[in-house]
Amino acid sequence: MKRVINPHAIAPPASAYNHGLLTKPVAALLTLSGQLGEAPDGTCLAGATDQARQAWENIRAILTEADMGLEDVAKVTSYIVGQENITAYVAVHKEVMGDLLPPWTLVVVAALGRPEYLIEVDVTAAR
Repeated sequence: MKRVINPHAIAPPASAYNHGLLTKPVAALLTLSGQLGEAPDGTCLAGATDQARQAWENIRAILTEADMGLEDVAKVTSYIVGQENITAYVAVHKEVMGDLLPPWTLVVVAALGRPEYLIEVDVTAAR
C-alpha cells in the first residue's frame, strides 16, 4: 500500500527521511494538529529534548486513539525554535522513528505560540 520514492535523478535524503511516500488506496487519513512539549496536565516541559520526547508521546497517543501507529506516519513537519535546538530534536526524532523514514521537513522558526515552546511536530498518517 505504501511505496518509498527516492528518485536517482535527485540527491539522496540528507538525514532520517525519504523524499516521498506513495500511499494508495488510503483507507484512513489522520491529520494531526502540531504537537508541543506539553505534558498531559498542560505544563510545558523544559528544554528541547524533553519537549521533543513529549511531543512524540502526544503524537503516539493520538495515533493509538485512531488505531494507528508510527508505521502509519506519512509526513512529518518539525518546527524548531533556534538552530541551537536542532541537534536535540533530530536525536529524538531518529530515536522515535527508527527505521521508519517518512518524508520530513524541518523548519527553524523565530518563535512558536508561547515563549516556552521550542518544538512543534505536525504529522499526517495514512493506512
